[in-house]
Order: sequence, then structure tokens, then C-alpha cells
Amino acid sequence: MAGFKTHNEYAEQLRGMYDDIPKAVLAAIAVSAMTCGGDHLDEAKSLIAEEWQALHNQGIVPQAPRGEAKRLTNKD
Repeated sequence: MAGFKTHNEYAEQLRGMYDDIPKAVLAAIAVSAMTCGGDHLDEAKSLIAEEWQALHNQGIVPQAPRGEAKRLTNKD
């Protein structure tokens, strides 16, 4: 897919490790960090969706939330 951006300034902070780390490991780290070490696992999807939206709003990641993340951030 031409033009698909896979790096950003946050990924650059992990230079030397980012390309080697499995996506499942990054997901586990994200969930652990966003849920205070798993204390709020029931809130994981909402917390991650909200952070994704915030990162997108700030121009840090060009990819807007989609799918379930989009639904979770459109709480009307």
C-alpha cells in the first residue's frame, strides 16, 4: 500500500526495537499502561480508542480511529 505510514515520532523513540517487536507485545504494553497494570481491563478498549483519537487530533498519527475504536470515540 503506497504511502502507508508505519512510523511516527513515538515509533522513532523505539528505534532499533520497533521493527523487531511483535504487534502483540506492543498491544500488551499499551493495555497494561492504559489500564494501570491491568487494574481497569474492562476499560481498555475505550481508553485506547480515546488515546488514539487524541494522538490523531494532535497530528501525531495520521491514521484516524476506525472500526470499533471509531464507535467508542463517537459517544453521542
